Amino acid sequence: MNRERMKELADAQFIERQAGTAITTGDTPEDIFINERPYRLVKDYREAYDQQKMAARFSDFLEKYDFIVGDIAADQLRLQGFYKDGTKGIARSQQISALQDFLYEEANFGAPFFVLENLAPHEVVDVEEKESTKSKRRRRQHRHSSNGSANKKHANKQQNHGGTHHENKKHKSTPVTKERINSGHNPEKHVANRSNSVATSGSKKRRHFQVRERSKNKTKDKA
Repeated sequence: MNRERMKELADAQFIERQAGTAITTGDTPEDIFINERPYRLVKDYREAYDQQKMAARFSDFLEKYDFIVGDIAADQLRLQGFYKDGTKGIARSQQISALQDFLYEEANFGAPFFVLENLAPHEVVDVEEKESTKSKRRRRQHRHSSNGSANKKHANKQQNHGGTHHENKKHKSTPVTKERINSGHNPEKHVANRSNSVATSGSKKRRHFQVRERSKNKTKDKA
């Protein structure tokens, strides 16, 4: 795309924006109406204010500010909004008292500029801000939905784990009996052939055990 074509498109856009913004003056040149909203020209350094350029650059988004500052650079108008001093929740750099800092840091030295005071500011929601809000809302809803599904799965998993644990506990509580296998083919005979014996005395509740020892004399006689 050559420069001539780019210039034609820029001029067409300039004319289109001009047609979309209605600017009129009141009883004095300082009283200005933009889209039927009242403004006052409080500063016009080096006759920077130009109605045609203002109409081409103005945006409804600027209607929320208490002041609109315009500066000229390379024959192009740039607009910046400021709030009045003391506005709660607004940084000092966005209040009108920071105008000199803005001109020193952002504008060209000695560049023409003007200040419009908005006599009827109102809340304006930017299109990009709307889209951002909608996007955040969709992400939040999706996150809640995902969390709900995850919580449901976790609850089901815990319920299944609880049922399995209960079954395992029930299974463990059942007594396990093991069959004891005695040695020998005839257990009764095996017990009867035992020669060891223990004599007991006393009642059934209290048993007294006595160990009988062989007499040494009998052992010698036998020898």
